[in-house]
Amino acid sequence: MIRVLGIVGSPRVGGNTESLVAEALKVAGEEGAETELVRLADKEVKPCDGCLSCRRTGECRIEDDFRPIFDKIVEADGIILYSPVCFGSAAPQIKALIDRAGYLSGVKGRVFEN
Repeated sequence: MIRVLGIVGSPRVGGNTESLVAEALKVAGEEGAETELVRLADKEVKPCDGCLSCRRTGECRIEDDFRPIFDKIVEADGIILYSPVCFGSAAPQIKALIDRAGYLSGVKGRVFEN
């Protein structure tokens, strides 16, 4: 079964960003995919602090909700990342997730192999 993960980067629950991701996941589900929606507004994902401890351990030392989300990203066959535009850029919540996921995925040769 194909797994599609939708990540809502908006700090607002139930807003336009979430509605659009939910609609995309609905269509994917109608096509037979297993879907899941993750709201970053419900989670705490702190920004990377550049400590580089993940280079030594393969794990991020920051204790927050990042790791379970990262594990879902790695397990997914498809990922929908969606963010509102905040001051000309993506929302801080999704930027923190992308930065940490991108860095950790390259640690010790780990790459997305799905």
